[in-house]
Amino acid sequence: MVKDLTRGSPTKLIIMFALSMLASSMMSYVYSTTDSLMVSWYIDPDALGAISAASPASGLIEGFACATVGGFSILAGRIFGAGDLQRLRNMMANVVYLSAAFVGLATLICTVFCRQFVLLMNTPAGFVDMATSYLFILMVAMPIAGVCWVCGSMFRALGDSKTPLMISAICGLSNVVFNALFLGLIRTGIEGAAYGTVCANALGAVLYLIFLKKRMNILLFGKEDAYISVPTMKILLSNGIPLGLLNSVITVGAMILQIAVNGHGEVVVNGIAIGGRVITIFWMFFQTFESSIIYFCAQNLGAGRIDRVRRGVKNTLLINLGIGAVCLVVALLFGKYIYMMFVGDSPEIIAVAEQYVFTQIVFFPLMVTLCVWRGGLKGLGSTVPAVLCGGIELISRMVVSFCFADNLTVLYFAGPLAWIGASIFLAILYPRTLRRREREFASIKQKQEAAEQVEKENSVTV
Repeated sequence: MVKDLTRGSPTKLIIMFALSMLASSMMSYVYSTTDSLMVSWYIDPDALGAISAASPASGLIEGFACATVGGFSILAGRIFGAGDLQRLRNMMANVVYLSAAFVGLATLICTVFCRQFVLLMNTPAGFVDMATSYLFILMVAMPIAGVCWVCGSMFRALGDSKTPLMISAICGLSNVVFNALFLGLIRTGIEGAAYGTVCANALGAVLYLIFLKKRMNILLFGKEDAYISVPTMKILLSNGIPLGLLNSVITVGAMILQIAVNGHGEVVVNGIAIGGRVITIFWMFFQTFESSIIYFCAQNLGAGRIDRVRRGVKNTLLINLGIGAVCLVVALLFGKYIYMMFVGDSPEIIAVAEQYVFTQIVFFPLMVTLCVWRGGLKGLGSTVPAVLCGGIELISRMVVSFCFADNLTVLYFAGPLAWIGASIFLAILYPRTLRRREREFASIKQKQEAAEQVEKENSVTV
């Protein structure tokens, strides 16, 4: 069901919206972690390392397509906030056209150059064949995932985070079942993990299309709405492409860093892969709030409620800083036991994971600030500055990776150094963007009031 985010307590709306998204992300992570454990159990621990070592390469293209499609939904939130349902249907038609083009192109590139991407990552020789087989299957089936990306982002843009939560739960559980079938029963090897993911995505695509008709029929377009609108496409691209580039820029930074890490051998690769799993758990909180603030700001921007945008972003930042403090405590007290779930009693790998996680988590306040302000900028339609922010992160990671590739301790700090630079940039840019939007809407309001006054005077004269 649609949800109007322009009315009610901003803090309550954002929290409730974020909780549904967080539950969805957590369930996906639990199922993904279960899949990873099954890969380790049914194949061997190196299979997990192979997937982690090469995944950023595929993520460069796949992530661009996914983030671009997600960026299209920002306009949906603004149009819905303004209450223009006819334009919303035409926008949905244009989203379908553009999404098909982007996902199709990404699929072609990834399938043709899959092995080259794996080799580009300086992947350890023992991982290359496994990683290539796994990634190729996922890339061929990317259009299926594309249906989920489009529908999920549109549902959330219109305030419905519960339906994606339900579908995520069903698909996650089915993913575990499919993986148990392919890995445990049929014994297909690492390819089975990919088959399980594809089958789960296919189920999700079908469910999204069913609920699109039942719960989001305001997005369904007929022949009269299906025309190509150049102005609409320009706005969609101006929102989507910068976010796709942002995702790709961040992924390139991760690739460069992964290349440097891969040069330190399989123990380090496995240790950072496992530590990354823990960081991902914590990161989910901040990413879900970032996504929530995007849709909250987009709807309120469409309604002209900049005051609500200001309050929503401020309160979200305070909430996330508190969550970051809790994450630090959890990592210090329970991190070791989580690592042992993956590798058992492997002191060398666990030591790498512990050091990596600690160097990331102590800088979480910077990352939290970065996520919230960046989400606010996206929701306000300032997507190009978000790309510049990603560029700062990329440069930071490049400098560390190229200049200190042999120093593993310094490599651990590549992420925090990137957050420092990006946070400074956003501390200057976000307040300026907010003030500019306030001036724009104040000017529009003055013009409307002047027009109404003229019309009133004319009617009195008559």
